[in-house]
Amino acid sequence: MKETNNNKLRQGALFALFITSYIPLFLIVIAKQLKDGRDYLCWGGWNRDALWCCATHFGMSHVLAVLTIVGVGGIIVLLRNLETNLKNGQTVKVTKIDNRNSEAVGYIATYIVPFLTSDFTSWYECLIFVVVMALIYVIYINSNMILINPLLSIWYSLLEVEYKTVGDSSEELHDALIITDNKNFKENVNYQMYPIGFKLYYGKERD
Repeated sequence: MKETNNNKLRQGALFALFITSYIPLFLIVIAKQLKDGRDYLCWGGWNRDALWCCATHFGMSHVLAVLTIVGVGGIIVLLRNLETNLKNGQTVKVTKIDNRNSEAVGYIATYIVPFLTSDFTSWYECLIFVVVMALIYVIYINSNMILINPLLSIWYSLLEVEYKTVGDSSEELHDALIITDNKNFKENVNYQMYPIGFKLYYGKERD
């Protein structure tokens, strides 16, 4: 699979990051559909009417459940690959750190909350949902939004840093966003950073 213009990650990895960033919304939608359609939660057999009833009342839940499983599996593979590739990254000295974990809260308010009032038993509402998600995905994969992920923020930190490359005699400072599993980040220490996009890195403090 080819890379995007602005990100070094493959389309599958970007899709997994996108899907996992919306897992909180997916779980809420599934719970809402189960609650609204609780009167239809009974076995109707393998006939046309039963399958149509299932698709009408719980179709979106089935789709979102599959996407959730695919997204979680993809993100696990991605993080393992990034950890393996980290040794091929560059060593830098981080001189300034700003914690950007709060971006995940803004992401939830902007991109998740507006969908909570939607009626996903309506095909029209489902179509709108799919179209809007497709538009957001196009924006997502070509921006630094790929690192703003409410699910990942539970285990990883998003940092905005200034750094200089170790061994570079110019001492020129650069800026970047880093996703790292290090929770005790400190300034004026060395990090190993692997590029995943324009000024986007996976990194870890060096021992």
